[in-house]
Amino acid sequence: MTHTMREYTVTKNDAGRRADRFLAKAAPDLPASAIQKAFRKKDVKRNGKPCRADERLAEGDAVRLYAQPASVVAGPGRRDAPALPPGCIVHEDSRLIVLRKPPGIPSQTDNGEPGIEDMARTYLEQSGEWSPERENGFRPSLCHRLDRGTEGLLLFAKTAEALRTLTEMIRNREVVKTYRCVVEGIPKPPEGEWHDFLWKDAKQKRVYARKTPSPGAKPALSRYKTLRSAGGKSLLEIELVTGRTHQIRVQCASRGHPVAGDGKYGKGRAGEALALCAVRIELRAGGETFQIDKKFAEFD
Repeated sequence: MTHTMREYTVTKNDAGRRADRFLAKAAPDLPASAIQKAFRKKDVKRNGKPCRADERLAEGDAVRLYAQPASVVAGPGRRDAPALPPGCIVHEDSRLIVLRKPPGIPSQTDNGEPGIEDMARTYLEQSGEWSPERENGFRPSLCHRLDRGTEGLLLFAKTAEALRTLTEMIRNREVVKTYRCVVEGIPKPPEGEWHDFLWKDAKQKRVYARKTPSPGAKPALSRYKTLRSAGGKSLLEIELVTGRTHQIRVQCASRGHPVAGDGKYGKGRAGEALALCAVRIELRAGGETFQIDKKFAEFD
C-alpha cells in the first residue's frame, strides 16, 4: 500500500513534547504500532532529518510522517461533542477555565460518551481560540477529575504551559479542593482528620479503605468538619489533602457515614442524586480562589 506524507508544524503548546507523543496526538487515526514502525523505518523526519521517537521537539519544527493511510475514527472530544450546559463556566481567562460539572456527566470520555472535557474543547474550537489542526499535538485538558455523580468545580487548562503549571501545583499540594456532602448519621468527633490506605479493585471498579499499609494501597488523607446535623444526617465540609479515586465516598462509608444517594458505597437507590459537591478550589501559589454555592435539600 502506498505511503502518504503528513507534515506538521510544532507550535508553542507542543514545544518540549517527545516526537512519538506529539504524533500520537497529531495523528489520532493511526495506531501506536504504525507510528512506532514509522520511527523504526526512519519514516519520521524532523526538519528534513530522521527523527527518533524520544526526541524533544522545538517550536517551529517541521515534522513529516510517512505512513499508510488509515480511516479517521471520529470520537468525542473532536467534532461530535455537545456544547457546554448553561452556567458551566465559573471563570475564564487566557490560561484556564473553571468549570462547574453537573452531576451525571463524566469528566472525560466514558465508553464513547463525551465528558465535560470534550465539551470544553468544543467551546474553545467554536470560539476560534483552539484548533486541532493548528495545534496538532496539544489538546486543552482537565487538570483533575470528578466522579460522574459528583457535581462541582474542575480546572481546565487552555495552554500547555497552564497544564504543566497546574498539574505541578496539584502534585505539590498547592491546589486546595474543598467539598461539601450530606452523610448518614453524625460523625464523632465532629471534626478531625481521616487517615486511610485506599486499595482499588479494578475489576469491580470499587475502592476499599484499609487502616494499615498493604500492597497496592495508597495513603489517603482528608480533613473534615461537621457544619450541622438534623434528621439523622449531617452536612460536612471536607478538604482533600490527597486525591484518590472515590476518596470521600469511601472514607465516609468506611466509618459508617455513607454519602447520601451513594448507591455504590451506601444505600442510595437508582436515579438518586449523590449529595457531594466540589464547592471551592484555592490556588495557593497564585492567590486565587474559586467557589460556588451548593444547597442540599436536607438542609435548605
